[in-house]
Amino acid sequence: MPHLFIVCYENDAERKRVEYLLDKWSNRARISKVRGISFIIDSSDVEGFAEELLSKLDPPTEGKVMVYRVEPEDIGSRVSPTRREIKHLTWEEPVVVRKLLKYVLSKFGAYYVSSEGNVSRYRAYTKKGRMEVEVLVEERDNGTAVVIAIEGYGTAVDDMARKLERELSLLL
Repeated sequence: MPHLFIVCYENDAERKRVEYLLDKWSNRARISKVRGISFIIDSSDVEGFAEELLSKLDPPTEGKVMVYRVEPEDIGSRVSPTRREIKHLTWEEPVVVRKLLKYVLSKFGAYYVSSEGNVSRYRAYTKKGRMEVEVLVEERDNGTAVVIAIEGYGTAVDDMARKLERELSLLL
């Protein structure tokens, strides 16, 4: 059964990532991009609308209008994000740990988004997907605790977690 996807992208980079995905899936699924104008109409008189629409088009009108019955589907309830948490304890000072983590995250393509208290938020776009990264660094009696939470879709999360665990074990 065909599915109509409407993707509202924010910028050209996001559009290109979607285009790349369509190209990647072109050998696994039949994908056709909608040409012309696309819209969803919710009316009890769809036939009346279709008749008026066809009267506005130049002949021949065969094949110019494709109509699909559509119902919204909450795909988010079927596809949930993956979340991984990395915990690490070190004797390094928190200021040193924060600088080191900032460097390591930038090395893996993450960029700073915001901070609140001891928590810093980063975002990363990789070929495997987009991730949100939260980093908590706090001083405790037994050293400096580091908790990194990574959330996203697909294999990107596990891949980033492996890389960060390896770097943390080597550097801290």
